[in-house]
Amino acid sequence: MGCSGSSVAPLINENVFPCDRNQLVSWIAFLVSLDRESFMGRYLAALLSFTVCLAWCSPVSRVCAQSALSGMRASIEPDSQEEKRRSNKGESRRNLWDDDSREDSSFLGGLITSFLFGEDDDDEDEEIEYVGFHKTVADPPEPKKKKGLVGSLIWGVIGMPLVAPRWLLNDEGHYANFSDYPYADEAANMAITRYRKRNRKFMRARFLSEYGDDFDHQQKISNRILFDTRSRVGLDVSFDYLREQTGGGEHDQTWLGDVNAVFRFAQSEQADFRAGVGVAWQADSLGSASGANFTYGGNVYLSKPHMVDFDLDMGRIGDAGLTRFKTGYSLYLNRLRARLGYEYLRVGSFKANYMSGGVGIDF
Repeated sequence: MGCSGSSVAPLINENVFPCDRNQLVSWIAFLVSLDRESFMGRYLAALLSFTVCLAWCSPVSRVCAQSALSGMRASIEPDSQEEKRRSNKGESRRNLWDDDSREDSSFLGGLITSFLFGEDDDDEDEEIEYVGFHKTVADPPEPKKKKGLVGSLIWGVIGMPLVAPRWLLNDEGHYANFSDYPYADEAANMAITRYRKRNRKFMRARFLSEYGDDFDHQQKISNRILFDTRSRVGLDVSFDYLREQTGGGEHDQTWLGDVNAVFRFAQSEQADFRAGVGVAWQADSLGSASGANFTYGGNVYLSKPHMVDFDLDMGRIGDAGLTRFKTGYSLYLNRLRARLGYEYLRVGSFKANYMSGGVGIDF
């Protein structure tokens, strides 16, 4: 029976959501009938789409420090870092000389005390110990901490992003034999076998170039190179050019980038997930800074020629925290692909949302 076939007022208004209950039931039955791997791919694609819509439609405060490249530099503070390093270095040198003098007196006092009272507290009462010429109460031994239920739960939540994809993809540690390019044959991206195949590639290289815009006063050009190998070890390199219109025909600009060593911890013929660590950096004519970076991402091949990807970077550049989330949809045409994407970027007090489009090629 259709949505309008009952005399009782329907739960879903046809004017707002024109639908058919039979179609809805068929769609639910289709999802239930999918195997675990296919269901994961479609679920992840829907979740990423919902996340992009939610982030893009949410209100973003337009405070100058949160939307200007000058706010990014103020958060990173490369010049202040150099002054801090110099002051800390000078203080460490002064403390070094002071500590040496105190160490000498303490050592001399302890040497005399050892001759007068012996080297240790032989009565084993653990109450009085002699250090130099002073008597101090010995600290009680610290009880050993036991990892309880809360600690196990926390470690379980932390490890879930690494364990869950491997279980869902039924990854048993077999070899990945890459095709010439995605959807070149019956395997979407790679053939998973117990043995290495000589007629398959052992490495995959991807290059992507994109233009992004926040539809206000900022634009960015992004370039990325991703190397992936049969041994699961790879390299992820990206560099972005950010440009901001400051008014009066003037503009501001800076560069961002990162270099990460990644490991493909979960894989199948339809999806792969990777994680790694590396270095993130920022540079322009006013200075530069760098810091550590952690990356987590993956690709899901829905059906020929469609693919969904996502990447999450978390780290620091100078004194500023770095958070970057990227996701997009790609359409393959042999080796070439066209991509539409979304990116959320936060560096310190700087925040921006970009919609992007670009082209890439797989080798």
